[in-house]
Amino acid sequence: MRARRTWKVVGAGHHHSTIEELQLELAALNRCIAALEKAAADPGDVEVVTAYALTLAERIDEVRWLNPAEALGWLFDNATRKAPEEVPAPA
Repeated sequence: MRARRTWKVVGAGHHHSTIEELQLELAALNRCIAALEKAAADPGDVEVVTAYALTLAERIDEVRWLNPAEALGWLFDNATRKAPEEVPAPA
């Protein structure tokens, strides 16, 4: 029989992580992707890190939407924090 190789993603299984922790991890992954692209790394390596970043972003969404009321509050807070664009007054 041929041995099977299994891969474990480091950091997988953060079932009880806070959204803030997950966002920090995602930001670190995005910096890693940028560094790999700048260094002209193997495209396969960039693809693996990018795939993990997308999986992590999905996890953030899952955690955020476990409580829809809080998620909507978060969306509202973020929408109102942005400075409104100035709209020219009608002539």
